[in-house]
Amino acid sequence: MFFILLLLPQANLQSQDVSGKTPETYHWFIGIKGGPALTNIKIDGTDVISGIEITRKNSYSLSVEAGYFFSRYIGISSGIGLSPYSSRFFLETYSNSLDTIDSESEEYERRISGRDIDETQKIHFLEIPLMLNLQLPFGKAIGFYVQGGINLAIPVSRNYSSSGIFTYTGYYPAYNVLLHDIPYEGFKSNVDVEKTGDLKVKTFIPELAASGGFYFRTDKQFQIAIGAFYKKMLSDISAYTLPDPFHLSTHENQLRSFMEGSEKTTACSMGLLVSMRFFIK
Repeated sequence: MFFILLLLPQANLQSQDVSGKTPETYHWFIGIKGGPALTNIKIDGTDVISGIEITRKNSYSLSVEAGYFFSRYIGISSGIGLSPYSSRFFLETYSNSLDTIDSESEEYERRISGRDIDETQKIHFLEIPLMLNLQLPFGKAIGFYVQGGINLAIPVSRNYSSSGIFTYTGYYPAYNVLLHDIPYEGFKSNVDVEKTGDLKVKTFIPELAASGGFYFRTDKQFQIAIGAFYKKMLSDISAYTLPDPFHLSTHENQLRSFMEGSEKTTACSMGLLVSMRFFIK
């Protein structure tokens, strides 16, 4: 940053035409930007659900903006945008147990095992940015830009879909017997369990956002830029209270999200960005 500021007076002198006059600067602008992205929802699981494989998924980002340049080099902007985040989670095997009672008030240990548990989480965030814009012209038609700041991310949709194969058995210590493969108390084997539902996500989440690349001026009022961006949520996005103990599934009609059993959930996104700006006289 200090290096860029040192260059500004020199760049200003170079930008003057032969008559000694500085080209006219248009201060206000409106624009649109977007591009493909690779997103990641990352969960830090409990010991019960360790070993989860996470696969990032492709997405996109799209936003509109408006801003003001104090000079040819420094400005601010805000706007509104939409950014979907998505990840796939896979757990090869799962096992857990809990002490409970059956319908006849008999105490027993319920044992649960699962395999091939596959879950996809999708969250769409509405983002309201406050950004600082820096531009370093190389000439009248091309230059380098950096943009950075904070987004206020607001979830507008949040859902998950999950599936797995589960087996439920019951051990009765009073009789030293293990019940399985019977409908009594749902002691069934190799049950295909599927579940879709809404995730609990915090209402407002601060997000760091930065981008940089090259811009091109086709005329005094129109600018197009191509670059890369990176965004990262600055706090835990999950609104769940971690239960103790956590059980992914206790019966065949139930399958919780991995986020519900996570100690912390974060999200980040990176990708390419194309933007167009129109400067207002």
